[in-house]
Amino acid sequence: MELKSTNISFTNMVSVDERLIYKPHPQDSQKTILTQEAIVTVKGVSLSSYLEGLMTKAMEWVIHKLNAEIKELTASARGSIRTPMAAAAFVEK
Repeated sequence: MELKSTNISFTNMVSVDERLIYKPHPQDSQKTILTQEAIVTVKGVSLSSYLEGLMTKAMEWVIHKLNAEIKELTASARGSIRTPMAAAAFVEK
């Protein structure tokens, strides 16, 4: 599946075209591979390199936050799977 988006505000100054591609993991059918691409274009301003850098930093910040959330969710999911299994191991016979 492929998703494309473009910002609708400030398009006369900055354009952000984003593309997300979701593919099944080749070895694990329970997983999905996400590829994200963003093209930032600054139009008609003398501060274009500054604004492009600012937008790039903002995108990197968002990606960092998403990666941190993914790690947290993964750890939480692993913990919830292990907890019942660990409890079952200590049940008296």
